[in-house]
Amino acid sequence: MLDGVRGLAILLVLIYHFTMGMTGQGLAARLFFKATSVGWCGVDLFFVLSGFLITGILCDAKGSPHRFRNFYARRALRIFPLYYGVLIGVFAGLPLIATTTGGFDGVEDAYIWLWSYGTNILVALRGEWFPLSHFWTLAVEEHFYIFWPAVVFLCDRKTALWVCLGMTLLALVARVWLVSQGAVLAAYCLTVCRMDALAMGGLVALAARGPRGLGVLAPHARTTLLLGATALSALVGWRFGLAFHDPVIQTVGYLALAVCFAALLALVVAAPASSPLAIVCNLAPLRSLGRYSYGLYVYNSIFILLAEGSSLLPRLVAWSGSMAVGRLLYVALAASSTLAVAWLSWHLLEKPFFKLKRHFPSGSDSSSLHRPDPSARTPGYAPAPLCPLKA
Repeated sequence: MLDGVRGLAILLVLIYHFTMGMTGQGLAARLFFKATSVGWCGVDLFFVLSGFLITGILCDAKGSPHRFRNFYARRALRIFPLYYGVLIGVFAGLPLIATTTGGFDGVEDAYIWLWSYGTNILVALRGEWFPLSHFWTLAVEEHFYIFWPAVVFLCDRKTALWVCLGMTLLALVARVWLVSQGAVLAAYCLTVCRMDALAMGGLVALAARGPRGLGVLAPHARTTLLLGATALSALVGWRFGLAFHDPVIQTVGYLALAVCFAALLALVVAAPASSPLAIVCNLAPLRSLGRYSYGLYVYNSIFILLAEGSSLLPRLVAWSGSMAVGRLLYVALAASSTLAVAWLSWHLLEKPFFKLKRHFPSGSDSSSLHRPDPSARTPGYAPAPLCPLKA
């Protein structure tokens, strides 16, 4: 089911990126593009899911030999081949790219920051986007991987829960201060500002490993999701949308999103296999998107850069003679091309390294997410078989 959650997250991001900047004249078109403009929050869902998965893996590896070495080796095998492979390809191909299309102008100035996972820091310092700046999310996650294993391995469960709450408060305070200084992109990209989403995911994983296990999650998650969704809806109504750069959304809005996604994740993990939520998350298209989500995230913005450099959208509009048809062709081409490249990347580049993870056992076991004591179950609640904690 968690692949389905990943699929939902990347679907939101793709819809947002492929329709970004598009507007319409009619009411239906305006409403459609207004709806697609909230897709940026798919990144927040990724952060919550990552916090949950990584915390679960670390909890299950606690006490195992070489746990630090194995964790970092497994992360490197999963993340570095694609990340650095793309960087090598882009910088090696810049002369050819420069002669055939634009879109990557200025990327040389970010060379050191990209190679050292400092993209989000450079975005914050510049206060503007640049080619490959979508790697800021990967930088945030990499920074999280640096310190979080020590927290989980060296603290007991209750202490780690308090650390999650502290991280959430720190992120909110940091965003409030940065927004007050007018540092919009810093509040959006800096690791300290996005720790609440990661912490919320970690909190769910830690709560699931408590004495009552999954049984304690479902009833509280439903209430939390309802309250969080109500607060988020009120914010959307007040601010006439969910723009990531809106100062109110950037402060309490990000927190409300993190709470909602954490509650949703808890419900997914605890959902009976026959429930509508589990059925949706197990849909084959969503799971397929989730399986290739890393590549889809990396490659979709590269397609956009190449498309912008070659004026692809205006050409498609001119060729079709229709703005609507041209846009539709652009989205179809963008989606199919990105998916094809991500599929090839998984099988030719990522999967061979992924298989090497067997040399570094994580110690994770889905059975360590405790089943609730039957006497503690909520009436009508029946936990589903757990998904393996894959990341």
